[in-house]
Amino acid sequence: MFVGREAELDLLRAELRLSAAGPARRAVVEGPEGIGKTALIRQALGDASKVRTLAACGDAGERHLRYGIVRQLLPDVAGDDPWTVGQAMCEAIRRSQADGPVVVLVDDAQWADRPSLRALCYTVRRLGGERVLVLVACRDADDPWLPVGLRRLLTGDGACRISLQGLSVAELARLPERAPEGATGGRPPKDMGSPGKAAGTRRRLPGGEKNGEPPPGEESGRAGPALMVLSRGPGATGASTGQASARETLPPRAAARLHAHTLGNPLHARAMLAAFPASVLADPGVRLPAPVTYAATFTRRLRSCGPRARALIAACAVLGDGCTLYEAATVARAMAGTAARAGADHSPETGARTEGATGARTPELDALENAVEAGVLVEEAGRAIRFREPLGRAAAYDALGAGTRARLHLAAARIAGDTGAELRHRAAAASGPDEGLAEELAWYAAKEAQHGLWHEAATHLELAAGLTHSAGRRDELRTAALEHVLVGGDVVRAAQLAASPNADPRPVRRYVLGRLALAEGRLEDAGRLLEEAWSHRETSYAADVAERLAWLRLLGDDRPEAARWARLALDQPIQSPAARPYDVLALAGDPCPQAPPGSLAEAVRLLREDEVGPAREVLDRAAGELAEAGLPCHRLLALALLAVAEYRDGRWDDAVERAERAERAVAEAAGLGQRWLLPCLEVACVAPLAARGEHDRALAHVTAAREEAGRQRSVLGETQADLAMAVLGAGAAPPTAGDAFVPDPRPQLVETFVAEGALQEAQVVLDGLADAGDGPRARAQRARLEGLLFAARNVPAAAEERFTAALELAGDAGCRMEEARVLLDLGRLLRRTGRRRLAAERLQAARADFAGLGARPMVARCAQELEACGLEPAVTARLGLTPQEFSTATLVADGLTNRQIARELLISVKTVEYHIGKIYTKLGIGSRVALAARLAAYGENP
Repeated sequence: MFVGREAELDLLRAELRLSAAGPARRAVVEGPEGIGKTALIRQALGDASKVRTLAACGDAGERHLRYGIVRQLLPDVAGDDPWTVGQAMCEAIRRSQADGPVVVLVDDAQWADRPSLRALCYTVRRLGGERVLVLVACRDADDPWLPVGLRRLLTGDGACRISLQGLSVAELARLPERAPEGATGGRPPKDMGSPGKAAGTRRRLPGGEKNGEPPPGEESGRAGPALMVLSRGPGATGASTGQASARETLPPRAAARLHAHTLGNPLHARAMLAAFPASVLADPGVRLPAPVTYAATFTRRLRSCGPRARALIAACAVLGDGCTLYEAATVARAMAGTAARAGADHSPETGARTEGATGARTPELDALENAVEAGVLVEEAGRAIRFREPLGRAAAYDALGAGTRARLHLAAARIAGDTGAELRHRAAAASGPDEGLAEELAWYAAKEAQHGLWHEAATHLELAAGLTHSAGRRDELRTAALEHVLVGGDVVRAAQLAASPNADPRPVRRYVLGRLALAEGRLEDAGRLLEEAWSHRETSYAADVAERLAWLRLLGDDRPEAARWARLALDQPIQSPAARPYDVLALAGDPCPQAPPGSLAEAVRLLREDEVGPAREVLDRAAGELAEAGLPCHRLLALALLAVAEYRDGRWDDAVERAERAERAVAEAAGLGQRWLLPCLEVACVAPLAARGEHDRALAHVTAAREEAGRQRSVLGETQADLAMAVLGAGAAPPTAGDAFVPDPRPQLVETFVAEGALQEAQVVLDGLADAGDGPRARAQRARLEGLLFAARNVPAAAEERFTAALELAGDAGCRMEEARVLLDLGRLLRRTGRRRLAAERLQAARADFAGLGARPMVARCAQELEACGLEPAVTARLGLTPQEFSTATLVADGLTNRQIARELLISVKTVEYHIGKIYTKLGIGSRVALAARLAAYGENP
């Protein structure tokens, strides 16, 4: 399986094509060990036909074997000096290229012998018009081992230099997973090292990072093209042999963590995939070791260091990246027998006494210099130290013995700058149960939870569970850790924790499992577990149970029951720092006057009162505050509502940006396992996208929302999907108000009824809009729709009066979108009553506003009316279409259905079908695809 590297492959293929015509070409592929240089070259050469390859590969053990590379390339070439050998190579290559192009390949040139490299340099200089590509692969084209002349030839003008970087997270996700044979529970095989067990808990590296890895979803390193070649042997069965599984992609969380650990190096990533299943790679609680593919190289580097440098490296492995030289040196003294502890007069790293400007010895700086020269550590500003590669830290930690590791952790605990780091180091040093330390960790976790540090608190609770001797107390701590992970929003990790054995008999365990079932969209299981927990009504968690039941009833679209449970939650004496019952109360339709300022509930109330501008400001602020509070569920809801608010406020340019954020929120919710949020997040993307004519993209969100709601049996989700379909003008539009996440479809329904001549039905729906709020925007919308009805009933004076009133109200509301709609409808009325010049002014103003907002369907509608005013574009005449037919054609090419086109142009579906038939006849085509192609030929495809 070949992944990525499209750009690099194109470069190599281009060099092959150019060399086939002459003159000779030069190319170098460079990158660290395991990055995929050889695989890239094989892929490029495998695609080339009629190309002869002369190949050689360097070897560390044969680096001083004279002309070893030349003998691999051309066994018959003889000579004792580079010039004689080089001349013989030139003649042999010239003879070879007579029958077709030739590739001279030297792989692993950093291990090639110097005489061969000098002969190659001589040869390259003298290849002129021959059809030859000289291709060199090495770790660094600037390696001093390569002769200066050869380096210049490979990196100078006319040469193709390809520097390979690691796989991106997305490309890692496409690699086949190779689970270890007989792997259970994610335990690594012996040859990979062990994540370790500290007092019965999964090992973490304290002090270096939170939870042992970057936050889920954050990528590090280059995200460019990448390569991996993996294959299954003949007859491999996967499940029985530990070979690649049937999984097509690695889960995003596992891919992100694998990328952070290996920096996308294909060799090391493949080794990790061979040793660990995806569930372990995705689990931040498991400390990932260095794979054997890296450990051997790192061991060589480590052995090149003196005792002080090795002690410093060990201390950095325990402290983590970002520690200072002073901290690392202080901890390093805990390693018995090191030169730093012995206080020797001579530095083992240099073999001589070293003094600074004042005559004082600087053993720590010497040790750091030694470690940097060995390629293990990197020095940064302020004497901060980090490992050159993340795998370096893992390998260094793996190399520590149990006693040494414990001493280093205890030394690190003594200099820790905060209580959490101190406790983690002490836990890592524990050799068995420690009830006192376990309770300290539990106490500290409680403090973190009060400040919204849910994942950090869960980590410390898990450590505490591993340090307690009591099985009952261990289960209680693990239940608490599971709850904190759920509150922090990570349902995937919570599910992994819930799968571990836990005999906690307390009713709170039912509440936590019910909360997990709700987040996963298992609504029936959630109802059973939460109701069982509520039956006990324990004060400590009763409010949380009631709030979860309120959300459950809301998903069932039972708003009165949802509001009742939310009020019950508010009435409980003890409230969790994460409690937000007023949010579900507001979404259930209760005014919720006690909702705190700046909350999601306040924004929902403002949206219902048509105070869209203030609601938008509240949501923008609330999204940031909820992120700081560590409550991703409510933050994702705020982002979705913000997209809808921007749309309703007429800020379509902002709304599309928000829609893209809402789409990212959908992806984030899926990555966290928050499936219960997916229907409402999906439908929130629909209106802003549809407004700009991206109907296919919007329809995909509706389809996804409907499918997810069906899987969950979420009545609310299915209702939201129906409303979103109505917004798209597809399916039966219910004459009801919109949901908080879906704009009210009734105004569009009025326009559709007017276009179809169903004026009585339009009046009924319009009368129902009295409950849509009394703000200027809502009144402007109602006035415009009333004008449409008057115009359809042929009462132009009344229609113009209502349009004028609507224009004034929209201006007062600052709603640019509604103002442009009024200008369009007023322009249409003026044209039909014979005032074409005045109509053109209104239509041009409307078109400018719509174009600025990116509302392409509305721009097309304005163009239709302007054409009817006599401003016909030249392309219409060239195509031989009437203005109405041209407008219909552009909307067809944009992917709209006949019903959607009828709604956009305010005509009936039958009229649309008639126009499409005429268009096909005039253009001599028979499909929508052909029509889009024809318009594209004239530069008119939207």
